[in-house]
Amino acid sequence: MASLERQFAVGIAGLAGASLLTGAITRFTGRRERARRYLLHERPDGSFVEVDVHIPPQARRAVVLDNGLGAPHEYWDWVCDALPEDMGYVRFNRPGYGLSTPSTQYGLTRHFALLQELRDTYVPHLPVVLAGHSLGGYFVAAYASRHPGALEGVTAVVMIDATEVISLRHSRRTNVDRWARQSLVMEQVYAWAGLSAFRPAKNVNKQYRPELNRSYTAFMTHPRAWATARQEYRDAMTFPELTDLDCPLTVVTAENNVGDNATHHAVQARLAAISKRSRHHFVDGSDHESVLAVPDHARQVAEVIAGEPPSGHTGPERRKSAEDRPATGRTTERQEELA
Repeated sequence: MASLERQFAVGIAGLAGASLLTGAITRFTGRRERARRYLLHERPDGSFVEVDVHIPPQARRAVVLDNGLGAPHEYWDWVCDALPEDMGYVRFNRPGYGLSTPSTQYGLTRHFALLQELRDTYVPHLPVVLAGHSLGGYFVAAYASRHPGALEGVTAVVMIDATEVISLRHSRRTNVDRWARQSLVMEQVYAWAGLSAFRPAKNVNKQYRPELNRSYTAFMTHPRAWATARQEYRDAMTFPELTDLDCPLTVVTAENNVGDNATHHAVQARLAAISKRSRHHFVDGSDHESVLAVPDHARQVAEVIAGEPPSGHTGPERRKSAEDRPATGRTTERQEELA
């Protein structure tokens, strides 16, 4: 019996060691690949922000893309591929994500300063669309609404299945809030233990290119990323409500929300009401993650970003299939394979 117990203990120790080693290797190779593919933007305080910038010579406009909670900038990949040839993009990882230097200070003011800095550095003379997914949707709208001078050069704001902080605040101490906090803690534990390296990429649809799925998995193995996500989640509970936006606004809503669809749609409709020039676009068949992870859904998002901004308040609009839409963006070979 003692021998069997020793064998069991040795087996458990071996599995734990293999998990820790795999996690460490995944983190190392992921950081090396990330450093090879993306730029590091040096800030005035000496810290760095990981950025991916594409401004073609014929660019007449650009979009700045802000990520959701606990997500890397490369999950915008399908959207960026579908943008028209005359539109550049700037996407980035906030401090604490990817190669970006972590910060001990968070909050809207610091994020507004970062958005302004990236605009001034990479697209100083181009008209800009501000687009964000989930918490990033709140960030770009709050920046356009509350940061002095932010609207100069901004042609539109696009909020993609964005966070509405009042609803988030009302969820405090409910089962939804407890589950969110516990899941972020467990993600950090999984990352420390190396278990995240054995899971598929976070997007359940797994429709990114294989190298991006690997990059996403490597991103998940960094405990620091989940510590940052926990901090952002706590901070979001204190963010001010968005009530007025003097800029064209499009709210893109994922049709299939996990939970109460009617409540989710009503919350998204309230976001569309903060601007007098707004429209509410539903992506049928999508959920919170697949709205960017599935090529056909991402093409719809790209069309909204690159399209004419609304001139007035319009009702909900839907496009159900790829056949219903003209192909207005860049179509790559890998998109054709997945379409």
